Amino acid sequence: MTVLETIIARQSTRDWTEEKVSDEILAQLLEAGRRSPSPLNSQPWHFIVVRNKDAIKKIMGYAHHGAFLSHADVVVVVTVEKKAKIDQWLFEHEQHLYSGACALYNMWLASCELGLGSCWVTLDEQKVEEFLSIPSDQKIIGSLATGYSKEGYHREAPRKELSEIVSYERYGKTTE
Repeated sequence: MTVLETIIARQSTRDWTEEKVSDEILAQLLEAGRRSPSPLNSQPWHFIVVRNKDAIKKIMGYAHHGAFLSHADVVVVVTVEKKAKIDQWLFEHEQHLYSGACALYNMWLASCELGLGSCWVTLDEQKVEEFLSIPSDQKIIGSLATGYSKEGYHREAPRKELSEIVSYERYGKTTE
């Protein structure tokens, strides 16, 4: 699959088979996250891999829209350093937080290319920080629930036309 084909094929999976994600594939997902861009190459992220089924159920119970995601085989919680080692200007523009989002998305794209189905899950930060012993100098960006999708689960999601979401030269200008 090309990168563009992977981006187009990526879907939010919400139901998985019982098949286990191998350590080799998990390592490839984590490597995709590690290779993400970051401000001044600060690499402020940390990935917490959760495979224990009881722990996954507990974590997904801390997701307002994600309790049903407890059937995932693996959940990767992505955090970033709140005080990343970057300059003040980049810090004020929260670039370290966006790099954590890039890391999570890189893993999501990699999961698609590797034949897995994944879903980005927003978590209740306070409860998950306590449950996973996340230090106070870290901020949760989100989590990636992943595994092998149940057959026939994916369906094409309708997308807005480019003409609805693209401007040229300034906001609202619809022609070049």
